[in-house]
Amino acid sequence: MNKMELVAKLAAAANAAMENFYQNKNDREFKIPDLVVEAELLPVNVDPSTNFVDDEEIVKDILDQYKDNYPEVYGINRSGSTLLRNIVNTIFHDNIAVQRAAYFETDRKIIGVYRDFRDASISRWRVNRRGQNAKPLGPSQTTDWSSVQPHATSIRDQVRHDLQRLYERYGEDQLLLVKYENFHNNFDYLFDKMEIFLNIEITHQLREFTKNAWSKERVYKEYTGPLGTFIKTDVSTYFHGNHINESHKGKHGTWKELLNEDHHDHMNDFFREELERWGYDI
Repeated sequence: MNKMELVAKLAAAANAAMENFYQNKNDREFKIPDLVVEAELLPVNVDPSTNFVDDEEIVKDILDQYKDNYPEVYGINRSGSTLLRNIVNTIFHDNIAVQRAAYFETDRKIIGVYRDFRDASISRWRVNRRGQNAKPLGPSQTTDWSSVQPHATSIRDQVRHDLQRLYERYGEDQLLLVKYENFHNNFDYLFDKMEIFLNIEITHQLREFTKNAWSKERVYKEYTGPLGTFIKTDVSTYFHGNHINESHKGKHGTWKELLNEDHHDHMNDFFREELERWGYDI
């Protein structure tokens, strides 16, 4: 098996395993087929209750309005769906299931996220490259298109077969899609969109609590830093090690830093149709 075949096999296997993982909240382990790699689902040293307000009166109206009909969360892999799910879960006081990563049908409202597909691809390459024991990338280390293309293929397939189908299947009254770039550093953008979409009020107190709970600094300090490697995953939040790292912190345009500059045109051409359709500059 040559390098390209191995990379493609790793990418396809990891994607299949992670999609199943995200869609089954009660699963406590998963295996990547043929690779004999198991996730370690373990609690970090954080009381999960600290992610939710003590005074339930703050969320009472929201819970009463959506009792037994809570929204669902969706996101393309490596696009901020774990962050989105935890934010929404705090607002709904631990009543939101783990996010979905594939097309699905439901009568409930859906809050979904997508991200510049080039960044999602390079992020997918990064976490699969590092696996359990690989050392962090140095500041000047880059990769080539042949290494990233299998991951880009997986992301493009999700855009075409999952994201696009959801968009075509559900109207604006049932599906809210947000760009990761618009909310990961501005939760109020997301709160404002959710208030209109769900017809709820997210009070200032709840907004500030949620911002503090899921700030990148706290997520790194309490979850992704202590977990260390990607394969280790917190059983409560489903954040994994290195989910948000100190060097990149989910910023837009990371793909340009990690992909050889001579290969940028390959990435842009590969996603040209999707980038134009979903509102990203080339």
